[in-house]
Amino acid sequence: MAEINNTRLDKIDRKILSEIEKDARMPITQLAKKAHVSRMIAEYRLQQFEEKGIIRGYYVLLDPSRFGLTVWKLWVSLHASHQEQKEKFFSFIEKHPRVWWYAQCAGIYDAVICVLATTPHDFNSFFNMIQEKFGNLISSSAILINVSFEYHARGYLLDKQSKMIETSFQEKPLTKKLSADAIAMLKFLSKESRIKYSELAEKTKRNVKTIKKTLQELRKSGIIVYYRPSIDASKYGYEYYKVLLFLNNPRGGVLPSLVYWCRLQKNITAVISCVGPWQLELEIEIDTFRNLCTILTELKDKFPDVLKSYETLLLTKEGNYSMDLIERVGKIEVIS
Repeated sequence: MAEINNTRLDKIDRKILSEIEKDARMPITQLAKKAHVSRMIAEYRLQQFEEKGIIRGYYVLLDPSRFGLTVWKLWVSLHASHQEQKEKFFSFIEKHPRVWWYAQCAGIYDAVICVLATTPHDFNSFFNMIQEKFGNLISSSAILINVSFEYHARGYLLDKQSKMIETSFQEKPLTKKLSADAIAMLKFLSKESRIKYSELAEKTKRNVKTIKKTLQELRKSGIIVYYRPSIDASKYGYEYYKVLLFLNNPRGGVLPSLVYWCRLQKNITAVISCVGPWQLELEIEIDTFRNLCTILTELKDKFPDVLKSYETLLLTKEGNYSMDLIERVGKIEVIS
């Protein structure tokens, strides 16, 4: 499990972190203005976040559906006694090109794995391979498909209601062929989304005007969802949970009402709609388990006819948190 650092965030820290999470490419002058501090202070605080591991890096989030990819979710329970085999399993998962993101968990499942596939047959081939290699390690599993995914701002940083950073993505499959220029730019942005336009121009041998126009088109088309920092909340004393919601068949506007309620909660950082054993997954960052229970009690009281049951899992370690898609797309094309 990641070490709980309990770094104390002051008002300026919280403001800077809440602004940079909405747009990792935000110029330092704009960030300083929004946080009501000098440029020097904004730069220093950002550097401190990086050195302390609160910000692990800056990346570009791309929509897999724009590349003809579906995100499958594989949840697995592992036999407790096979520690050496577990290490081999996670090492294999970490390096596989189809694994977009994964996490180790404490709860009814030991791991969740986001798998990229163009067809059900692609996913089935991956799943069969996992079974062949690690069948003696896996005690049970659950398979789901992500239907939509939306990120929320960390309202708890400023003790305010949360807001959506972006509307749901992964909803409208629309494969679009990217130019060589666009792919080159995305490769650099996938590793460092705060890279300056001038530096990007030098690396790609394209002028700044062309780069800005290309990135605007990628953003407008939905290929680029947004520029995101990877934030490790455990470094300032918060824990990261997944809550799996099993719902009764919702009617009319009940499900949208539930999702809307989730959007307003300051500790809910993502809402994922799924097809599978459960219908919604919530990602929650919170300071104590007691406060998590308060949120879930309110959820049950608010939607008693909709919420059948739920499962709570503590995410103890994230892998592939950069969520680099552009490199994986190329590798998947090779192995498919």
